[in-house]
Amino acid sequence: MWTTKTPWVAVAVACALGMAADVSAKTCQQNFRSVGDPRNGQFFTSEVTLPGLKPRSALGQLRKAALDEGNNFVSGDVITETEGQMYVLQTDTKMPLVSIITASNGGNVVVGTKLSRGQTAKEEDARSALCGWLDKLKTGPEGEAIAEAVRVSSGFDKPIQATAVGMSTEMGKDSKRLQREVNTAPLRALFSGSNTPPDTDAMYQPLLVKYFGRRFIIDGQVYTAQPNRFAKTFEVGYLVTKMKGIGGIGGRQSNDYNNANFTVHCALAPDQMALGATLRENDWVKLEGVVDKMDTGGVHLRDCRQVK
Repeated sequence: MWTTKTPWVAVAVACALGMAADVSAKTCQQNFRSVGDPRNGQFFTSEVTLPGLKPRSALGQLRKAALDEGNNFVSGDVITETEGQMYVLQTDTKMPLVSIITASNGGNVVVGTKLSRGQTAKEEDARSALCGWLDKLKTGPEGEAIAEAVRVSSGFDKPIQATAVGMSTEMGKDSKRLQREVNTAPLRALFSGSNTPPDTDAMYQPLLVKYFGRRFIIDGQVYTAQPNRFAKTFEVGYLVTKMKGIGGIGGRQSNDYNNANFTVHCALAPDQMALGATLRENDWVKLEGVVDKMDTGGVHLRDCRQVK
């Protein structure tokens, strides 16, 4: 995207990306904004509104724009009834540079990047990078064809087969590795003579980008199965404790240790509520869903459906 001065740290901001002004008739260059004190890390954002542009088409086209640059890793996408979202990780930087892209049904598409403390970038470079993507968007069949072509070629939404325990183990290793990096960051800064505190939020971003929007088929046993009255969903938590001994002959660790591992939760799709009512602790269930939330303690999938 654009060149920044060391320490090369940036994170995407998933908070209010929208602008107060009417952007429907404005260009990306006119909508560009730089927010915040540069000493804290500025927030760069811009947007366009193209009536008739659907979130699936917008995200697909911007996936192609990011991948065509050759130095980006693009997450999967999560598309709801009203909007879609994905992340882009710039891979040729010493530390992560992440952008968040949000597209709504009204044709509004927003791209934003938050720099970390101690990082600077020229506003003209940021404007050129963001608008270099947004200005490529096309409406109608032409844009939809571009989006579907890259969706197929990238293969990001092909289901990944996993067991709940295996998924927990792999993602947990990634999480622990990042935690170690975060814990040693102040020490590295001390020896490097840097007076800038490490931005731990930025260090966690690649974990989210790696898994966000990816589709998984998860097989395993139920740990918890209960309605979430706040989200109005039915949540299934998988049992992720490992088997003890060689070949598991020692049995499974106590279920009480489950939450000490990297947890795996699935929110059932609305048409799967009948399934949820049948599930009990230790029942086996195979579900397919899309990762929509993640932190260093666990992963959450949405729209999960039974796979037979």
